[in-house]
Amino acid sequence: MGREIALRLERVGFPSSVKPRTVGDTSGLRVHLASLCHHGLSQAMAAHVPTAPGLPQMLKTGMKYFSGLQETLFSNLTACKALVRSLRTCYGPMGHNKLVINHLGKSFHTSQAATILRELELENPVACLLRTAAEAQEEETGDGTNFVILLAGALLENAEKLLRSGLPVVHIRAGYEMACKEALRLLPGLVCHILKRPRDLDEVTLVLQTIVGSKVFGHQKLLSRLVAKACVSVMPHAGVAFDPDLIRLCKIPGGNVADSRVLEGMVICTEAEGVVKRVERAHIAAYSCPFGPAGLEAKNSAVFQSAAQMKDFDGGEEKLTEQHIQAIVAAGIDTVVIGGKPDDMALFYANKYRIMVVRLRSRLELQSLCRAVGATLQHILVPPPPEAIGHCRRVYMSEIGSTPVVIFSQDGATCPVATLVLRGATQEMLDCLEEAVHDGICVYKILGSDPRLLPGSGATEMTLSVRLSTLGMYYPGSEQYGILEFSQALKTLPAILAENAGLPVNEVMAKMEVQHQLGTQNTGIKLLAEEADTINATKEGLLDPFLVKYRAIALATQVTVTLLGVSEIMVAKKSGGPKPRGENPNWDKEPDMLE
Repeated sequence: MGREIALRLERVGFPSSVKPRTVGDTSGLRVHLASLCHHGLSQAMAAHVPTAPGLPQMLKTGMKYFSGLQETLFSNLTACKALVRSLRTCYGPMGHNKLVINHLGKSFHTSQAATILRELELENPVACLLRTAAEAQEEETGDGTNFVILLAGALLENAEKLLRSGLPVVHIRAGYEMACKEALRLLPGLVCHILKRPRDLDEVTLVLQTIVGSKVFGHQKLLSRLVAKACVSVMPHAGVAFDPDLIRLCKIPGGNVADSRVLEGMVICTEAEGVVKRVERAHIAAYSCPFGPAGLEAKNSAVFQSAAQMKDFDGGEEKLTEQHIQAIVAAGIDTVVIGGKPDDMALFYANKYRIMVVRLRSRLELQSLCRAVGATLQHILVPPPPEAIGHCRRVYMSEIGSTPVVIFSQDGATCPVATLVLRGATQEMLDCLEEAVHDGICVYKILGSDPRLLPGSGATEMTLSVRLSTLGMYYPGSEQYGILEFSQALKTLPAILAENAGLPVNEVMAKMEVQHQLGTQNTGIKLLAEEADTINATKEGLLDPFLVKYRAIALATQVTVTLLGVSEIMVAKKSGGPKPRGENPNWDKEPDMLE
């Protein structure tokens, strides 16, 4: 019997260590059989893991699926609250700056929500939708991005309270939409000022002062004056839309913000290529090609039979280059602007015939310069026709601080392009000034389509909140809860202004609400006061564009209603690709391939 068991075990493949020595010795066999059964069961369980029934069973492996309010909304609201909590300290003129370092190692020191959101690598779907809404606001109006994020975050947070109380999503969405519609209906009645003269420097300065001061508080009077002067100088005739690209920015480190100025023409941070540094009554030709004779595209070899042939070959190339320069001089050109690299031989003859050569490395700057001097961009180095020649009163090279610049100045003559030269001690300061100027230019553009203005400093939000609160109290349906929460969300915006200014929030909000309930709709927060106090925003010149506020409220409500309507979230598995090189020497291997 023992031999038969041993023979059968050898056929199956058991090791000799577990074969029974006697007929009754089967303890080792039982132990090994038990281990094999356990090993086979574990292999079977590892080979097949059952998938949950329903939609996840039909999805590809690695795809994530979330359903229900807890997984789709409540869990994602945590990320939304963190984003809102981070951006709320940037709201208003007394807001704080953020230091953001992107994946390329570039640092951004800014308080503008659009820049912060653009550089953050967000993965949460709710946060990504909020960023999309802020980008839409930035693209449409150029201002109000933080307003959209904060209002949408407050609406989502208040909706969470209603959902946990048992109110259906349908009633919350209906209440929010009804409140938004009523707020947009009330906005035209709150208009306190209209920009009647867009070419009046003093009136435009007053309008832009609040927008510019919200980014660089303390320099708003100077910067708003400069932005207004630049916008008015390039303002086209009636019936033609204002183009923000007609205003160029030139950031030069050093000096003080008070050293900034506006020049009717172009200021370019570069040097003249030749020895000619100044030209009066310049006739300008602009080329997008290199400055020199065109070379052969294919590789070639020249075979010479004698030294005379070699000498004639070199002389022919020089003669051809000189003929090109002579033809340009014969056309009356004394200044050449190029987009390519200048040839040494062509530059020699340009110095010989007293031609000023300026190289621009940016095609956008080259196009702007053509608009400023009235030239037509040429693509080959040939004499331009008379109608393609640009004219400028004075082209000269100078230094601003320690930075060499080339200035194309019209000296008081009408010029379609203006340059705003910004000065600052640090690059971060220059970036903040650039953002403030950009917002001011964008607001001036939208004021051309809608010149209405609303009271700022939180006055508009508080007025809408008081009136919506009255509507919600007397509305008979379940939508009243959504209307009341919309009203409370609007109150958070002036509360954030007071908080960032270091004021007692409860006292300020109580005083404002009492004043608005009495009918003084222009009452705002006095930010520079040490105690809780209010001001008349209209008399103080604190104005907000109507179109910015209108679109911000509509966009924040729309993104909130969209997020509340989400019932399921399906996230696909990230696609593969080359992995970044890391400090690990085995960075290109999978984790399961390593020992």
